[in-house]
Amino acid sequence: MTKQVFFTRALYTAIVCLMLVSVAQTYRMQTLKLALLAENADLNRLKASNAMIDLRLTSLDAKDPAYQSGKIIVAWDPFQYRGVISIQNLPAPTAGCNYQLWVLDPGALAPISAGLIHPEAGSSFFASPPTSTTSPGFAITLEPVEGSSEPTGSILFAVAPGQ
Repeated sequence: MTKQVFFTRALYTAIVCLMLVSVAQTYRMQTLKLALLAENADLNRLKASNAMIDLRLTSLDAKDPAYQSGKIIVAWDPFQYRGVISIQNLPAPTAGCNYQLWVLDPGALAPISAGLIHPEAGSSFFASPPTSTTSPGFAITLEPVEGSSEPTGSILFAVAPGQ
C-alpha cells in the first residue's frame, strides 16, 4: 500500500469519524432541547398551581343601605397586582355615572383607580400598579361616566386593607 493510499484512507476515516461525532452531538443537543422543553413545561405547571396558593379572596361590604342586595367578591393576585371582580345584584349606575373600583394601599397617598366596572358583565379583570402590601383593601364608588382619577362619590362597597 502506498503512502498516498494510506493517507487517503486515513483522511476518509477521519472525515467519517468527524461526521459520526457531529451526528452524535446533534442528537445529544436535540435530546437536551427536548428535556429542557419538558422541564419548562413542568415549571410552568408548578408556577400555575402555586399561583393559586397566594390568591386572596375577599368580599366587599355594602356601605350604603341602598346597595345591601349587591354581592361583590374580589380575587386578588398580590404578586402580579391584578385580579378579578365578581358582581351580583348590583343595579345599573344612575344616568351619567359609572361604578369605579379602587385599590386601597396603606402605603399610597390616595386610593388607586383599578378602572370602571360594569355590573351587566358579571365579572371583569383589573390591574393595579405595585402595592406596598399583599393584602390591600378595595372600594367601589359611583363616579362620572368617564371615571375619575380620585374618588369623588361616596363609598358604596369596601373592605379595609389586611382583611
